[in-house]
Amino acid sequence: MHMTSRRKPERRARFCNMAVALCLVAAPLGAPRFAAAEATTPVQIDLPAQSLRQSLLDLANRTGVNIIASDALVAGLSAGAVSGVLTAEEAVAQLLSGTGLSARASGSDSLIIETSPDASSADDSGALLLNELTVTARRFEETLQDVPGSVFVLPDVEIERSNITDLDDIFLRTPNVNVVERGSPTTGDISIRGISNQIGDTGTGPTNGIYVDEIILNPTGRRIGTDPALFDLERVEVLYGPQGTTFGRGTIGGAINYVTKKPTAEFEASLEAELGSDPDGRLRGVINGAVLGEDLLNARLSFFGQAADGYFDTPNLDEEQGLDSSDYGVRLALRSQPTSRLTLDLTGSYERNNYTDTIQATLDSIEDEDLVYLPNEKGDLSADRFLTSFRAEYDTGFGTATSLTSFFMVEDGGVSDGDISALDALTFDAEAKTRSIAQEFRFNSATFDVPVLGQTSFILGTNFSFNRDETTFAQIAEDELVFGPPLIPFLLPVVGTNTFSTEREISNFAVFGDAIFEPVEGLEFGVGARFTVDRVKVVDDPAVVTGNFGLVVPPGPGFSASETFSGSSPKGSVKYDWTDNFSTYVVISTGYRSGGFNALAPTEELLTFDEEKAINYEGGFRSSWLDGDLSVNASAFAIYYKDMQVFTTGISLSNPVTVIQNAAKARSLGAEISIQARPVEGLFLGVDYGLAKTKYIEFVDELVGADRTGQRLPNAPTHTLNVISDYSLPVLDDRADAFLRGEYSYTSTVADGDGFQDRHLINLRSGLRAENYEVEVFVENLFDEVYRSGSSSAFIADLFGRPRHGEVGKTRRFGIRGRILF
Repeated sequence: MHMTSRRKPERRARFCNMAVALCLVAAPLGAPRFAAAEATTPVQIDLPAQSLRQSLLDLANRTGVNIIASDALVAGLSAGAVSGVLTAEEAVAQLLSGTGLSARASGSDSLIIETSPDASSADDSGALLLNELTVTARRFEETLQDVPGSVFVLPDVEIERSNITDLDDIFLRTPNVNVVERGSPTTGDISIRGISNQIGDTGTGPTNGIYVDEIILNPTGRRIGTDPALFDLERVEVLYGPQGTTFGRGTIGGAINYVTKKPTAEFEASLEAELGSDPDGRLRGVINGAVLGEDLLNARLSFFGQAADGYFDTPNLDEEQGLDSSDYGVRLALRSQPTSRLTLDLTGSYERNNYTDTIQATLDSIEDEDLVYLPNEKGDLSADRFLTSFRAEYDTGFGTATSLTSFFMVEDGGVSDGDISALDALTFDAEAKTRSIAQEFRFNSATFDVPVLGQTSFILGTNFSFNRDETTFAQIAEDELVFGPPLIPFLLPVVGTNTFSTEREISNFAVFGDAIFEPVEGLEFGVGARFTVDRVKVVDDPAVVTGNFGLVVPPGPGFSASETFSGSSPKGSVKYDWTDNFSTYVVISTGYRSGGFNALAPTEELLTFDEEKAINYEGGFRSSWLDGDLSVNASAFAIYYKDMQVFTTGISLSNPVTVIQNAAKARSLGAEISIQARPVEGLFLGVDYGLAKTKYIEFVDELVGADRTGQRLPNAPTHTLNVISDYSLPVLDDRADAFLRGEYSYTSTVADGDGFQDRHLINLRSGLRAENYEVEVFVENLFDEVYRSGSSSAFIADLFGRPRHGEVGKTRRFGIRGRILF
């Protein structure tokens, strides 16, 4: 598809225009909303380059012709500019050029969009070039080419073909993104541009925000629940750099937004099954369609289930192989458009994760590539995640008013072997719960003309959230003699239970705004800011000790504190379209995160930590070449931090003490480049490279008295590289496409704990794609590379004199996957 970058501001004016109902209709079948016009009547038409969805809507508004299209059919597609005296049929033909879609007349006043009869049943490589993708990085829909800032997008076709199911799979496809496991398959520490959540689970806001349809999953910075199963998604957007203006509190390093597929009136159903070699299996399904007429109520039900055995030896257990897991979930989305101006969305989802223990192996066995895990009792752990939201959007004529209400809850916990050894020395019994209620109101204006400033539009909004974390942790010691040099240089009978609990309440209020000005054609200025107020309250209950465990952990006095923090995060950008296919931009954005308290701080100086601030300087370009068959996007950045909040661990009374400290200065310098091409018919190539050089400019660790100035930030690989090749060839008289797909991912070393080595991972996939079915055989991690994916439990290992452990990434896995579309 020939792709142009010119965007008229009128597109923003009609962002989320309510004439787009549950399927994309300018007037639904049987109930036209506009005065019917002849599809063959010429009129003056001027449409900018934008998403195909929006172009069809604008064309219907301009001509009065009913244009009917499934939202799923046009999702993620873009269209070039169309201008001239044209009939609706002629304009639609230009908009659909190169998309594999065509328009069929239905009477004299309606056009139905459908797959072209002469198109391949599979869409060549199926992959879209980056600049053709639709994103909502600025809270309105636009093509990626129009966004001033670094954004990486994975559309649904790439999510399905790379078999992306969790955060681990995201980092294999995304430059300057890495994920480190933190002791649970339901958690992950995400690094964007070398900036990760260094504050553990005791902070006040996220470093990198994780969102589902703009609803944040880690409002307090807690990692539990931030790795949902990824299914039935329209796209994944990775937003680089501070996003505190329109995408919420914190998000200093960046944000990941999962956009789920929405209900449409057209009937759709699919079922997917997968069998792997662990052994493991997955089952997924979708049912979508009209419930009460095309406009009154549409519904989309999606579900999944999966189960797997472990892939390492457990010699201290009765079984040789162990540590199974099973997960399942369901999402129900309802959409209603009672009038042409009003759209209502109600969504609820539930996920359950069951697992017998963390995915750990001894560091020696990881080095030897013969994985061994040493607990003598099997864990019994689970996590439940519930999310519900209600969104109302109303087109006022001057803009769109949006109300978004959400409730999020995640519970995680269970029993596990605390000493991870043959000893019956220590058992952990932990429970954690996070609840979040949020309400946002915002208004996206239509475009209007302002003297000197030119075409102008703005977003104004306010957000309130109440977030509560509760954690109860019990250490249960059995009747054993434990010798643990060097921390406890004597025999110590530890019998009994030590229990403590912590509660955090964070109330957040914010106002934000963003304005865009286009004084001359092709030149765009953007300014925005967010002002945030956080009320932080922490309550740490005294330890409750039974038996003689108090010899190790004496009962604490308890701790309670509260304080209000406030800050602002302004942003500015300039973008210029030099040609229809080449644009450059410069962005300066800032981030802010409130301070808080260390309930278990060993000294008064470490009792509190201060606010964190960041400023990001970024410049880049986006380009499209060879009639849209080649796109090259690149950006360079420099992020500087003041009082960066860092999670540190020390020893007090032979026990670990974890606190948050402020590193006076830190920085991250680097770049991203993405190249995507269709060199020949049926072949798609993609190369994505990220560079991030990080370090503490000034940081003295007061907990252990160490100067960490000059050290690299944890979970910050310097280099990331991802390469995709997807070739398809029509077979079976053009009724299907045979395909061969290769995926390569490289991540350089990570400075964290005992250090992570670099890793090279290769996946291969081959099979058939057709209109109503897909079948694939695959091998993931082709050369069975063994690599660390998380930190080791250094303190417990040293205390009980056992080998250190670390989380392990996925080993080689092969299998078969099939999908039927009804």
